[in-house]
Amino acid sequence: MIRIFLTASFALMFVGAVAQSPTIRTQRNENNSVDFILENKTRPGTLTVFLTLRDLQNCNTASGTFRYETRYTGTRLLSLRPADDTRGVRYGYSYRFFLGPVDKEPDTAFVYRMPTTVRWPVRVSRGVSVYDRFRKEKKGALGLHFEMEKGDTVYAMRRGTVVEVGIPEREPDAPAVSFTSESPDLLVEQPDGTLAWYICLDGDNVLVEVGDEVLPGTPLALAGSYDGERYKVSVQTFWWESNPDPKERERKPFIRKHFFPQFVTEEGVVCVEKGVYRPVETEELVIREMNRKELKKHRGGKKR
Repeated sequence: MIRIFLTASFALMFVGAVAQSPTIRTQRNENNSVDFILENKTRPGTLTVFLTLRDLQNCNTASGTFRYETRYTGTRLLSLRPADDTRGVRYGYSYRFFLGPVDKEPDTAFVYRMPTTVRWPVRVSRGVSVYDRFRKEKKGALGLHFEMEKGDTVYAMRRGTVVEVGIPEREPDAPAVSFTSESPDLLVEQPDGTLAWYICLDGDNVLVEVGDEVLPGTPLALAGSYDGERYKVSVQTFWWESNPDPKERERKPFIRKHFFPQFVTEEGVVCVEKGVYRPVETEELVIREMNRKELKKHRGGKKR
């Protein structure tokens, strides 16, 4: 999973721009106001924009840093209006982008669907992923591991937008499965600003693309394996938070805050620990985040 934090300044905005990177364009209007417009946003999901204004003259807006969240290119972020409309506004600015929502609190009461079939029980445990072992993560269990069989399908736990699909390239003579920090994975941005990261997928059988909207029970991929014998999917749920440490903030502006969601099972609603559980998919679970148009088209759930 790649997180990108992009910065640009007014002086460098048109120099060495990366193709398809988002930018901010300014537009001076006939009434001497100035609009700041987001352009070249091609990635689905939320883009957080930090726009810093400085050296303002003849302007009704104070200097400072303003934060905006948008999902669409062409968004007008801000308009500077002149204090004296017979003269133009003078200004300097810089901006930074973060691919994803920031400082969103999770809906801890929300109940998720397990990412496995509902036809039989599943063994679940808490732990760190291969990614975190390679990082020498020391914060304890960060995710959930669901034991599966070869050919089993991984399902979406909650409504969301697929914002990243990672399928690392294999060397021609590399084994089909191996213990690696570069496992096929995908990331789903959920309605409350949290993210679900599905790790250890079968890279040859990913069933969704970036930009797809998924609902609870939408097939995402087949389960993957690190050794060709044991198949599973690992899931982490988290949100991005501004780094409270001023010494680390410049190097690492945002940090991940993990949480363990609640799941609906035959045993009831549980925050799973280590054990065996029987997943459940109900009609209410599937439709509760649908809009009116989707509800109208919905024809009822089907067990998988």
